[in-house]
Amino acid sequence: MNAYSTICPGCNFGCGLYIRENGTIDLDFRKSSPANAGKLCRFGMSLPRLYKPVKSMVEGKETTPEEAAKEAARRISASKGSVAFLSLGNTTCEEVLAFQKLAVPYLCTGANFDALPKDVYLTLSVGIPYTEIEAAKHIVLFIDPYEQYPLTVRRLLSAKKKGAKITSVWWKDLPLADENIRPADISKLQLTKDSLVISDFHPLSDAEQVKSVLSLAKNAGAKVTFLKPFANSTGAYVLSKDAKQKSFAQLVEDINKGTVKTLFCLESDPSTLIPSETLSKLTNLIIQTGHASAGTAKANVVIAHEPLYRKKGTLINNEGRGQALGGAGTNGLEALGIIAGTKFEFDSLHDAVKKALGIQAVDEFLIPKYDRPAYGAIQAAAKPPEAKTTLVSVYNPFMWFGLPDDNDFVELNLNTVRALKLLKGGTLKIKSNGSTIEKKFKVAPVQDNILLTGNRFGIEKGSITPVEISR
Repeated sequence: MNAYSTICPGCNFGCGLYIRENGTIDLDFRKSSPANAGKLCRFGMSLPRLYKPVKSMVEGKETTPEEAAKEAARRISASKGSVAFLSLGNTTCEEVLAFQKLAVPYLCTGANFDALPKDVYLTLSVGIPYTEIEAAKHIVLFIDPYEQYPLTVRRLLSAKKKGAKITSVWWKDLPLADENIRPADISKLQLTKDSLVISDFHPLSDAEQVKSVLSLAKNAGAKVTFLKPFANSTGAYVLSKDAKQKSFAQLVEDINKGTVKTLFCLESDPSTLIPSETLSKLTNLIIQTGHASAGTAKANVVIAHEPLYRKKGTLINNEGRGQALGGAGTNGLEALGIIAGTKFEFDSLHDAVKKALGIQAVDEFLIPKYDRPAYGAIQAAAKPPEAKTTLVSVYNPFMWFGLPDDNDFVELNLNTVRALKLLKGGTLKIKSNGSTIEKKFKVAPVQDNILLTGNRFGIEKGSITPVEISR
């Protein structure tokens, strides 16, 4: 049996756990973790389903990781000028630094920083310590913590027990909120310098919405923190702050236009983010990863190596804590070295990570000091959905990783159920973009004209999709 003290990859909360390999993958709680104190969410408990074995392949034929990396290098070289590199923060800081050396021509970390003022970079990249959530007097949620970042709920309940007021700015009423405001009624929100605003920042975030949240906090003198998906999103953002990047939207556009013909993805499944019709336009899809996914089934070249929990390296969680992974594997770095035509030394990359964080050693019980400059006034023009029916995608770890979830339904309010004369146990027809699907439904305190889903149905066009519904 092999046992690893490691970090959950589901989001950037930084939850610690033990993974045991004994013919199967089993989980144990790690109570010493400062981020989660042993607790795990539904996704964390589902990790054994994520880590499916993967084999190195070239055009459907099994090969060695070394030969797959060499083939990837040949294809990248032959596609010079039309290659993009995507890494969403699912791997170690050391691999992120090595990957950046490859990705100089076209790096995408999934963050649309180009559309945002530069002085908000660190505010978006590094969140506040979780202890500050528990100490807050007024907390404003622009997320659904139950669905998206479940371990946050424990901190929110602790704050509420100490007397904090919680306001939700969301599409449905949240049980822990003292006040529920719909996104279209944002003018009703009252912030003060004692308020703490919690939102999130991910590859499909609307830049105007992000700017709107920043502006609200700025004008009130309130604190603001942005939660993020992927185990090392903070690390990827901090280490690439000086690198020239392309937005995720630009990547999709360039693939559609044909200016990007080869896409190299490091520990990132593009099929969970990029429409299949766009992926089909690529000449080469190359994925380097430690687990099988829907993306690896579509890839021309798969470079397989150890899963995240077996890797040697560092993650940075949303608080900015440096976290050491429990493994000793460096196969991912070696594969990147073959593609780059050089040898990446782990120790030198690790030293560079520590230097970037201003620390002497990685210690998950210490939060490095981050200089978080004040940001200026921000002009935002966030637009709420029109009155017509809208499907709102609530992004969560199951969606980001393409894992099936048991919440395969849409949520809607009782008014909509009665208007359509829907039957208990029946289904709802949802039409969009020329496609029609049928889904089960659940009655919930949701805003009129809104359908909420925590699953991907294949008809979405971004996080907000106009739809037609019927019985």
